[in-house]
Amino acid sequence: MAPKSFKAFLSVIDNTKSTLGDQVVEGTQTRHATHITIAGSSISTDTSVLPLDTQPLLLQESTPFVDDSTLVDDSQLPDLVPVLSAKKQASALLEEFRVVLPELIDLVLDHNANPYFDDACSCNRPGAKHTTKCNDCFMYQISCSECFIDAHRGNPMHWAEVWDAQRGFFIRHDISRLRTEGYATHLGHHRSHCPNPASETDLLFHFIDTNGIHNTKVRFCGCPGAPKRYQQLMKIGFFPATLDRPSTAFSFRLLKQFHLLHLESKTAAYDFIGTLRRLTDNAFAQSTSDPYPQFRLVMRVWRILQAKKRLGQAHGIDTVLKNRPEGNLLVYCPACPEPGVNMEMGWEKTPLHLRHLNQMQHTADGNHHANKYIKNTDPDDISLFEGKAYFPDDTAFRHYIKHLPAGDVEEEKSTCSYLNAVNKQNRKKFKNMDITGIVNIQCSHVFIQSSVDLQLGERFANTDYALAHAIRQRKIPITYDTSSSYNTCCDRVASYDISCAYCVKIVGRFTKNFHDLLDSIKKIRWLIPLVHVQNHKDNCTYFFSSAYIENVGHFHGETAEHAWPELNQLGAQTRQMNNGHRQDTLIDHHGDWNFKKLANMSATLYVDIQQAKQLFLQKREAFKSLSALYADRIPTWNKENRQARSIDPIDKEVHCVYRQTQKKVPSQSRIYQMLLLELDAKPSAKSLGDVDTKLASFLNEGLLILGRQRNIRAKVGLKTDAERNSQKDRLRNRIDKWRQEQKSIMPQVGKYVFKQAVSGKMTDNPEDEVLYLPSNFTESQRLALELVHLGEYERRLHEGSAYDALRNVRTAVKTIVALRAEKKAQAYGQTRHTRSSEQIRDMEARRDLAMEDYSATRLSMISLGLPENSPQFPPLAITDTFRKPTNIKRAVGDSRRTDGPMWTNTGVTGGSRLPASATGPSTVAGYAIGTQTSRAKRRAAPIGKGPKGKKRRLQVDSSEKEKEVKEGWLWSLKPAGQLSEKELKEWVNEGDRVQWFRAEAEMERWQEEWEKTQADFLRCIRFFGKMHDVWMQLAGSSSNGGSKAYALKKSAMFKTMERNARDHLNRAGYSHLVLKDSQILADLIQEERSKPENSIPYRDFEPPESDSDSDDFRYGYYGLTQTIFHIGKPTIKLDFD
Repeated sequence: MAPKSFKAFLSVIDNTKSTLGDQVVEGTQTRHATHITIAGSSISTDTSVLPLDTQPLLLQESTPFVDDSTLVDDSQLPDLVPVLSAKKQASALLEEFRVVLPELIDLVLDHNANPYFDDACSCNRPGAKHTTKCNDCFMYQISCSECFIDAHRGNPMHWAEVWDAQRGFFIRHDISRLRTEGYATHLGHHRSHCPNPASETDLLFHFIDTNGIHNTKVRFCGCPGAPKRYQQLMKIGFFPATLDRPSTAFSFRLLKQFHLLHLESKTAAYDFIGTLRRLTDNAFAQSTSDPYPQFRLVMRVWRILQAKKRLGQAHGIDTVLKNRPEGNLLVYCPACPEPGVNMEMGWEKTPLHLRHLNQMQHTADGNHHANKYIKNTDPDDISLFEGKAYFPDDTAFRHYIKHLPAGDVEEEKSTCSYLNAVNKQNRKKFKNMDITGIVNIQCSHVFIQSSVDLQLGERFANTDYALAHAIRQRKIPITYDTSSSYNTCCDRVASYDISCAYCVKIVGRFTKNFHDLLDSIKKIRWLIPLVHVQNHKDNCTYFFSSAYIENVGHFHGETAEHAWPELNQLGAQTRQMNNGHRQDTLIDHHGDWNFKKLANMSATLYVDIQQAKQLFLQKREAFKSLSALYADRIPTWNKENRQARSIDPIDKEVHCVYRQTQKKVPSQSRIYQMLLLELDAKPSAKSLGDVDTKLASFLNEGLLILGRQRNIRAKVGLKTDAERNSQKDRLRNRIDKWRQEQKSIMPQVGKYVFKQAVSGKMTDNPEDEVLYLPSNFTESQRLALELVHLGEYERRLHEGSAYDALRNVRTAVKTIVALRAEKKAQAYGQTRHTRSSEQIRDMEARRDLAMEDYSATRLSMISLGLPENSPQFPPLAITDTFRKPTNIKRAVGDSRRTDGPMWTNTGVTGGSRLPASATGPSTVAGYAIGTQTSRAKRRAAPIGKGPKGKKRRLQVDSSEKEKEVKEGWLWSLKPAGQLSEKELKEWVNEGDRVQWFRAEAEMERWQEEWEKTQADFLRCIRFFGKMHDVWMQLAGSSSNGGSKAYALKKSAMFKTMERNARDHLNRAGYSHLVLKDSQILADLIQEERSKPENSIPYRDFEPPESDSDSDDFRYGYYGLTQTIFHIGKPTIKLDFD
């Protein structure tokens, strides 16, 4: 039994070690102890198992000698090491401290004693002794109180620990209490006394520093021309709580410390002040001063001061960066397009098909943790940022909300029945809430651009205001030149989890409230985040999923959620604040979040650009292989418009190239019988050229017998023993007949056949009998038996068998998912459920048999000379058969998954596809319904033994059924099982078409993402370089020495960021990405696309032919009131390398 604790483990080891000496050894899985016992003339050796530590153990170089004869086999005891080196590093260090704990306690307690209190101080003052020490100074030598004062004129915030000889311990004192008459710190004269203090008496003052709260005495300078009192405090690094006759001040280092603590750990100001009070007096903290009210106000002022300093407003940055809103206090994204800052000259000449290179990607999302209670607070408490940061001006925003039409809320109900964000607005959790949350607008690089407060849920009007505030942050050209083939303005896309409802009337709302932004809104293409869209109707996937919209890259939109876990930690604090204080706090955290993203941007892009290229190349090769598989049908498919969407007027379902039609579907029995016919069809024989017909027939029959043997062993289609015995008898007769031909064609193998027959083992088990074909012999044996030429003929036949087996595997895999989908939708009741499960298990067994056929055929070809690593016939595993479903909408993660090698590897599938003109079962081989998951399924249970304990389905209420039937799509659905052969083949072909179009879309999105990330990288480098120049210019125009020094520091910071970003780009392999004179990035991208290694079949598109001002573009990409959408008609040329 293993020990239950670390101490128990040590005890077991110590006891065993003392008993067995040094004969304790350890393996990676077990630990053994060898014990040799000598009794008279007999010697016995015992090996016992010791308990293992629960953690990986340390290894040491030295290993004691171990007698191999006394241990079990080495394979059972790998990597033997001494037990004394078996502790984890942390455990070993803890053990070291545990041993010396008494000594450590004594050393800590020694600081409470004063062994020198009777010794005279080295200053030789009368009666001065060693009574005072400083724990805040490093290695301060204990001294008298006067020496302490002399040493701390520049550090009056250090505590004086004074020895009390009567009571025998140190007592903490402020420096002002070390003299009987008192001691005051003089300001304004650099540690010296002021000759003309502002007051004749010492002033009691509260200084709050990182080591506690000091009630000390000060004298302000009263000399002619002396600064004001708050100015004198600021000059010594203390921030006054008031400007008029201050009596409390906080040190700069304290404010900076709390600022960072609050940003990183969300420490509340109340808790922080409580910590300072306990640092002052841990036992009687309640008796110390409580500066919490003053601290809250000072921190709000400190935040705005830091923002103005860091963002350049204190230096007049608006005079240099004139393309930004005046007085802005935002941390901008360095990678998003910003003309005049980070975009190359001539970017307006970017072709429309590369508009993703200059694209602003917005995300929107609401959060209900950053709410606020209804409280009797100060109505005049407004944000100090005054609408210049992420929150707009609160007065203007409240006026906007107050004057909204009363019917707007009711009109915002979503038509998407799967959507709850809008329809469930009046929830109880909003009770007693003045503000129910915030809605954020961010860029795709997770930089927060704007926030607005929410009332009564997530109303569209609030999101409109946030979006308008975000768009106004950059003065970007918004007018398209409709006569030009270039993208003359920055493209915009926006992702919102309720876009399907939000964008319907957005133009009307902006026409009424934000008319100056109307052109920008009209050009936005709307998306739904790829995870959230899974909870919408299927129609939303094909309208709003970035996977099927061109020139948006892999913009998944889920980054809108990234900031919430960090911000949610503030909810308990901000909901109790005044709204001005709350907004200041949230703005501060938004800015800090953005700055951390900015500082790490080059490293983030380094990872993104490598991942995007890798996935693009992977998707490109997969798509090329799939194109080779369906080459006969691609010319027809290419005529279809990728961007067209149509809505059926009856069932209201979207039809496009990325969706398989659900209106005509075969029944389960129809699918099952069709596939049985195909799987049981006799495989076509591989042509052997001029080989004798008798020889070809002999070899072909041998391969068919091998297949029948595997079928009987797998028991596929054989439900009873009687059926299996009948098949075995037939197989025995077939083998005997084939043996007669073998005597004349292969007489040299007779001795092997005779030896097998004499053994009698195969009489009752013909499925295990060896046929002794050439593949059953080694190369040397074939040479000796003169079977080389016959082996070559057999290999050519095996190739055809391998292709037939692969076709059967693909057919079975697609059928399994079709059966599962039909079972889920239609198999109600025990009888139908049981029958469906039985058919699925039978088809899984047939899939396994087809895979076994391929594997056995491949091994035979390897025996006949095929290289084991041949790319034409690689090994086949269950994971290789994965194929993303085409009969349902795309799943989360599909953009990073690729169909299994059986579909995308040209070697595997190249010969398994028959020409389009072929007849028979091969016409169904392209049937395209994939597996539901990439994980390998469990092996099918024996036929007839279904799963147990399954809960029966609940019957749907009849009234609900009638409601669906009355107006639903059910009446327009063709009766299951009534499809003609032509319609069935069309349905199968459509699945292959959807698979091909989806693979094409995935490849295009990752190519766009790769190219867009290159553009982001270059913009990031230009941004840092531009900000370096801006701060250098500000430093040159600064007359104040401190302002100039800070500007130079910021300039150096951005220069370092620029250098780091360039280094990251070079390390990623893009050192060539340097623009020459009058060159833009689009030129390099087109050159890269034209390289042979980057060529993609049929990638020759004409610009979309559409009027950008038409109604179809009213909502950017989709107008939901339209029935058919035509956005561009690409001309496609097929060109396979």
